[in-house]
Amino acid sequence: MKKLLCILVGAIMIVSALPFGTSAAEAGFDVTKAVIVSGESATDKYAASRLEYYLERITGRDIAVVSDSQPESEYEIVVGETGRKTVDLDGFKDGGYVITSDAEKVVICGAGNKGTINGVYAFLEDYCGCHWYESGVIVTPENASLTVPYGIDDEYHPFFEYTETDTTSSRDIEFSLANGLTGGVYRSFTAEQGGQVGYIGSFAHTLVTHYCNPETYFEAHPEYYAYHQGERVPEQLCLTNPDVIDIVVGEVLENLSRQHDPSATIQIVSLTQHDNQNYCECDKCKALDNANGSHAGTMITFVNTVAERVKASGNYDNVVFDTFAYQYTRKAPTAVVPREDVIVRLCSIECCFGHTLDDPKCDENKEFMYDLEQWGKICNRVYIWDYVNNYRETVCIFPNFGVMQRNVQIFYENNVKGIYEEGNYYIANSDGEFGEMRTYLLSKLMQDPYCDYDAEMNGYLEAVYGAGWQNIREFIDIMTEHAVTDSKHLYIYQKSQKTLYGMKNTDIEYCNHLWENAKAQAQTEEQLSQVKRSELCWRYWKCSNQVGEFSRWQFPYIWMNANEKFHHDLKDMGITMMGEGATHTLSDCNLLYLYRHLFKWTTLFEEPYWDFLNPYAVKLYEFLGKIYNAFMK
Repeated sequence: MKKLLCILVGAIMIVSALPFGTSAAEAGFDVTKAVIVSGESATDKYAASRLEYYLERITGRDIAVVSDSQPESEYEIVVGETGRKTVDLDGFKDGGYVITSDAEKVVICGAGNKGTINGVYAFLEDYCGCHWYESGVIVTPENASLTVPYGIDDEYHPFFEYTETDTTSSRDIEFSLANGLTGGVYRSFTAEQGGQVGYIGSFAHTLVTHYCNPETYFEAHPEYYAYHQGERVPEQLCLTNPDVIDIVVGEVLENLSRQHDPSATIQIVSLTQHDNQNYCECDKCKALDNANGSHAGTMITFVNTVAERVKASGNYDNVVFDTFAYQYTRKAPTAVVPREDVIVRLCSIECCFGHTLDDPKCDENKEFMYDLEQWGKICNRVYIWDYVNNYRETVCIFPNFGVMQRNVQIFYENNVKGIYEEGNYYIANSDGEFGEMRTYLLSKLMQDPYCDYDAEMNGYLEAVYGAGWQNIREFIDIMTEHAVTDSKHLYIYQKSQKTLYGMKNTDIEYCNHLWENAKAQAQTEEQLSQVKRSELCWRYWKCSNQVGEFSRWQFPYIWMNANEKFHHDLKDMGITMMGEGATHTLSDCNLLYLYRHLFKWTTLFEEPYWDFLNPYAVKLYEFLGKIYNAFMK
């Protein structure tokens, strides 16, 4: 009797908590009965149009969009600044937003150019079940009776002002908007889409390539260029030469006259060293660098001077100037500090990406952390240029998934204002790993470094690979476990033979089993294709390490045949580049079936004598095949 009484009391309490006249299934704001009320700005109207598009896809019903001047409806989703409800956005920076709900209204309103748009996509993701995993994998669940909870009271403040990454999906406008990317290097947002944190001109290695170009000046004025190892070289500038400063200031102002947008939140002028070590060693540059204990002494002094003169020449309040802390300029100077409008982009190229940046056991990362802390003491706007890819052998596994979240958290906790996560930017013809998943996860981490990382990864895997996704997740976890040891590391130019440590034959067989399961459980041709594409990274590692079907401890035709199949699959998947740069183009030469190191598949066969030997290699391969099929199969 007591048990029955408790059940009845509980039921009464639940019912009494619901709005009068509704059932438990109907509790909440009914989206299908609402109209969308749009603010008057172009970005508000754009945000309202995207909300309308996705709500109609979800519910299968027409959702009207009306202006703020229209009479009030019973149920409304208010988008942007309207007279319907006042939203206090004091203290919010561009991109921040508020989402609230009650019985009559859902309100989505944001700050600056991006806030309301960000709020709409957050509402669609958090309360409507939408996800943008890749440019071609967008989840919009069907729900003809979509409701959202009463009492939503969400606030979002962006963690970073500049977020950028690459690969195919991040060049897609919809993917980039939905996942909060703000940079303008790999896509261009329109004004109604909120614009971007964009660079005026190029965003990297601009000195000598874009400013004070040696093709124009070097022959007549070699003194404009670096004095390095006893001679003038055109690969870097002499940063203390006053004529060089005059030229660069003039060229920056010319670019601003054509491209400056005063309505943009931020526009950046990049004054960054070229990608080599040929820094200037003239008496003036050397003295300034010595006084600062770093080659950044000349660089920061130069950028400060250009910034000061440019700002004095016009109304460029929203323009900032960035430079690198990269390789020889990575160490912070001791006698000069960047201006308030100067960004320092600290580059992590030397780091280990198998250990977190704050791992005390990793000496390479300890040095980077020291530089990050020192720059943070003198620079108001530190950005990060981070690396998340194997540029030497891109198709091979790059098992950095265990450190990505903590590293982004470290950037935020050290007051970094912007991040560029450089991955496989040439992915269109070299995607044989997990580049697109890495792009999605990095985008979500830059939106919120403390998000549920496992849930985001699992959601992606299930949407892209289908019912067998857990096999691939287990594979990734195994790769992460074997990525490093206390004394072994993971670098961005790592040889594939040194990518994983401690893998036993039983581990290899188990991973093969996981991939076979994933393929068997794929429910569509697209899912099966995605599984096979990502499996290429595992086959690459096995081939380079001569294990599994590529093992040397078997009749040669067997591993040669595995090479042949792998090569054909690479070509069929559209893989034409195996790593960064033109020299990594995949060869068509049949000799590669006999050669075991995949790195050489792209470079070994460029000499004419390989063309001479190729027919003989084919005959040898065919002869071994006949022996195998006749006597050993």
